[in-house]
Amino acid sequence: MKKNTTSSTTAIHALSAVEQDEAPDSLEQAEFDFLIEQGKTLSNKLEALKILIDQHRRLYLSTVPVLQKKQDSLRRAMVLWLDQRLKGEGLTARHERLIRRLICSIAMEFALVGDRVMRALHDVHSEEKLADIERAQAAEAQAYLKEAMGEEFGEDQVFENLDDVLHAKFDFMRKEAEARARNREARRAKKKKMSPADLQAADDVESALRSLYRKLASALHPDRESDEQARAYKTQLMSEANTAYERRDLLALLELQSKAQLPEATLTSALARKKLAALTDLMRERLTALHREIRDTELQATAEFVLPASMTIHEASLKNHLNSRKREMLLELRRLNDELTSVKTDAGLKRWIKEQTLD
Repeated sequence: MKKNTTSSTTAIHALSAVEQDEAPDSLEQAEFDFLIEQGKTLSNKLEALKILIDQHRRLYLSTVPVLQKKQDSLRRAMVLWLDQRLKGEGLTARHERLIRRLICSIAMEFALVGDRVMRALHDVHSEEKLADIERAQAAEAQAYLKEAMGEEFGEDQVFENLDDVLHAKFDFMRKEAEARARNREARRAKKKKMSPADLQAADDVESALRSLYRKLASALHPDRESDEQARAYKTQLMSEANTAYERRDLLALLELQSKAQLPEATLTSALARKKLAALTDLMRERLTALHREIRDTELQATAEFVLPASMTIHEASLKNHLNSRKREMLLELRRLNDELTSVKTDAGLKRWIKEQTLD
C-alpha cells in the first residue's frame, strides 16, 4: 500500500484552516496547531506504551508464572512430606505441634485459592476448620465496613469469606459512585444553560466532524475496491473512522485523512467554515483524555507486573525489573529445594522448624 508523503507541517496547516476572516498566523491558529502537535505526540506515546507493555507481557508470562509454579510445587511437596512425617515416630510433642502449625500456615495459602487437597490437610491438622475461619474473618470485615460505609452495606447478606466481602464492598462503592455521578450530571444539566454562542460552537464542532467523517466514509468505502488486499485495508480504516467519529476524536479523524491519502483541500473545505475556538476546545478535551489513558495504562501495568509505584515505565526499567524478579525467584527456588532435601533427616527437620519459628 502506497504511503502518504505529505509533510507534517503542511498537513497541520491544511487541517487547521479556519474562516477566511481570520489570519492564518493568529495566536488562536498557533494554539490550535500546537494542540494538534501535542495530540499527535501523546497519541504516539500511548501507542508505543501499549506495544511495549504487550511485548513485556509475553516475556513476563514466559518467566514469572513458570517459576511461581515451580515454587508452589516445592511448597506443596513440603506440606505433603510434613504430613507424612507426622505419621512416623521419633518426634517430640512440641515438634509435632510446631509441624502442624506450619502445615496449616502453608496449606492455607493454597486452600484459599481453591486447592482442595491443601484445604483437607489444613482441616486435618488445625483445631478450627478453614471454612469457620473464613466466615469469622468475613463477619469481622463486614462489621468494620458496615461501620465505615453505613448500615446499608451488606444488609441481610451472609458472606462465606473475605473475597465475598471485598466484592460486595467494591460493588457497593461502584453503585454509590454511579449515583453521585448521576446526581452531579443532573445538577449540572439543571444549572447549565447554553448561550446561543455555545450552541453555535457545539453545532460547528458537530458539523465539522460530520463533514470530515462523511468524506472519509466516501473515500474509504471498501466495496469500491476490487483488490482484496486494498479492500481489507480500507475496511480496517473505515472501522477506525467509525470509532473515531463515535468518540468525537478530531485528532484520530485527521490522522485517518492522512492514511486515506485524501487531498489537503478536502479537509480544508471540511473545516474552513468552522469556529476555531470550538475546535480548539475539542482538541483540549482529547488531550485530557489521552493524558488520562496514558496514566491508566501505566497504572494497570504497575499492578499487572507488580512494579514499584515510583518506577517510570520504559523498556530498560521493565527489563531490569523482570531480571531482578527472576533472580529473586531462582534464589527462592534453590532455597525451597534445599529445605525440602534437608527436612528428610530428623536433624535437618528440627533445624528447619527452628528457623521457621524464629521467622
